Amino acid sequence: MTLDVRREQMLDAGIALFARRSWEEISIEDIAAACGVSRGLLYHYFAGKRGYYIATIEHAVERLHAVEPDPALGPTKQLKQGLERYFESIEQQPDTHAALRRVAPADEDVAAILRRDREAFVERVLAGIPGAGNDSPLAHAAARAWIGAVDAAGLHWIEHPDIPPQQLIAILAEALAAAMLAAARIDPSIALSPAVAEIASEGIVQRIAAEGPDEATPDRPPH
Repeated sequence: MTLDVRREQMLDAGIALFARRSWEEISIEDIAAACGVSRGLLYHYFAGKRGYYIATIEHAVERLHAVEPDPALGPTKQLKQGLERYFESIEQQPDTHAALRRVAPADEDVAAILRRDREAFVERVLAGIPGAGNDSPLAHAAARAWIGAVDAAGLHWIEHPDIPPQQLIAILAEALAAAMLAAARIDPSIALSPAVAEIASEGIVQRIAAEGPDEATPDRPPH
């Protein structure tokens, strides 16, 4: 087993541990047992329990990066696919989401990792909306607020899985379009594409149907 593979397996074990208990509650012996290694080998890879915890949170964030939408798709389909993959990740990687939600706001080192990831997510959202990525502080604030809504919707869906995720995806996609249109009415520097208004008025499903198949990915199966 290579060093990288061994390290990744140990971090996967950490995600399962920290999804259920805070890092302060878990001993170095608990971590070594969960990883199936000795304490000495654990210290070979990580600078103690704290270093292992920080590395685990970084690993959890990287895991969720793997569910990003296909950049070859058009903006509308990319938005829908990104939300679909987000809800799929909640179902397929519940421990990853739980570990990140357990991060204490007062833990500056780990909270900083999540802030950096959140800011990167904001930039990806704005880059995917034609006309929104113009460094407008208001557009940035609108995207940041929308991401908070996505988080809240995901948490609600965990507690109420009877809600079809496609309904939440449609609501969230149209909410983003509406938020950006509101921001553009206030800040004239936000020059949105007409497609954003069409999503807000017609709905994302109708908008995608009107666009037809994506030329860049003609053989892509429907989601």
